[in-house]
Amino acid sequence: MRLNATKVHPQMTMSIGRLLVWFSCGAASAVASKIATQSADLPIEVLYCNTLKYEHEDNARFMREVSEWIGHPIKTLNHDKFTDIMDVFRKERFLNGIHGAPCTRALKRDVRLKYQDPSDVHVFGYTVDEGKRIAEFERSNNDIWISWVLRDAGITKQDCYRILQEAGIKLPAMYLMGYGHNNCIGCVKGGAGYWNKIRVDFPESFNR
Repeated sequence: MRLNATKVHPQMTMSIGRLLVWFSCGAASAVASKIATQSADLPIEVLYCNTLKYEHEDNARFMREVSEWIGHPIKTLNHDKFTDIMDVFRKERFLNGIHGAPCTRALKRDVRLKYQDPSDVHVFGYTVDEGKRIAEFERSNNDIWISWVLRDAGITKQDCYRILQEAGIKLPAMYLMGYGHNNCIGCVKGGAGYWNKIRVDFPESFNR
């Protein structure tokens, strides 16, 4: 399978450098990492923007097993100013707003922007059933090359769960507890139903 890199910016020319695979401790990003590392003929880096402190402790196990499965190290990237999500909230003085959450911008987007080069191709764990999310991401990031490996292969979120289980990798604890995503415990982007469940499952995180 050959990676298909797309770019919507009309003035971009194709000069390929590295393949940057963005792993997030989610099932979809794990499967995207497997596909990318098996199919690309570019220098590959599998990268994790560090939000581990407030994620479930099982994520460290999941990251280790995924790294063994894909046969490639997962490199952790840290922000040079913020140490974790709570540090972002304290210094930025808000949790979420019309332009999104400051933790996502600072610890993920800003870290990626600082690390990437214009010639890099990016792989993210967006599945075929996330067409709207893909379109929104492309509109907001029309200056980078992206290879939608899961979408192009017709892989859904449920497929990702199945692929990991067939590989002998236990799903992250948050999925097994009924959460649809494996974000920080007490994600500020969650809705009322999510927070009602957090209040029961993780009262310390809810109170924080």
